[in-house]
Amino acid sequence: MTLILTALCKNGICICADKRSITWTNGVLDKIEDNLNKLYKFNEIPLIIFNHGVNKFNNKSWETLCTGYEKSDRWKNKSLKEIVDDFKDFVNEDIVRQLNININNMPNVVGVRQTNFVLCGKDLSSGKYGFYELRWSPEYSSNSWQDTRLIVSGEGYEKYLKQHLLNNSQLNTAEVWGTRTVQQAISELKKLFSIALDNRKKVGGNEFSDNFDTEYLFD
Repeated sequence: MTLILTALCKNGICICADKRSITWTNGVLDKIEDNLNKLYKFNEIPLIIFNHGVNKFNNKSWETLCTGYEKSDRWKNKSLKEIVDDFKDFVNEDIVRQLNININNMPNVVGVRQTNFVLCGKDLSSGKYGFYELRWSPEYSSNSWQDTRLIVSGEGYEKYLKQHLLNNSQLNTAEVWGTRTVQQAISELKKLFSIALDNRKKVGGNEFSDNFDTEYLFD
């Protein structure tokens, strides 16, 4: 239950993320809140991490895992791809353990089976921006390079934005995003979020929050 839009533009990366979080207790949906900042920005290097799917692992929030990794200094002197692989190693045990607990205790709840972390940053050696997605479920753990200029994460995309992007395929091309500055791209992402929100409201859906946070990295 989320909607996060990420764009690789001419001079950086920008993100627009909803604020929805849900809590399950003994297989029952216990609480829905719209006050979660899903964007974690590092202080010393151009790197943002965000999470969707399960966001608590062995009583540690996804943000706690990110904070722990930043404080570990393991990322120093690494390329962006090396940081992605190292972050995966750093959080893997907590994540796999929690997902297996979830699936054993709540086998009929689809939403507790998987988590995703997206790392957006600048490779300091090459000077190029990029983003990688790490995906976990009890069945697999893998990372994949997103070879595109726009990635859209969450259930809000499938129901309320996918068709719009299919009908306007030029919105996911290097020609469009590669010419946008961060400021222009943020504006475009806000428009896309608004389109998804309007479509959601038309059918009375409740898959993501009305409000959002934005963050960016740029030269």
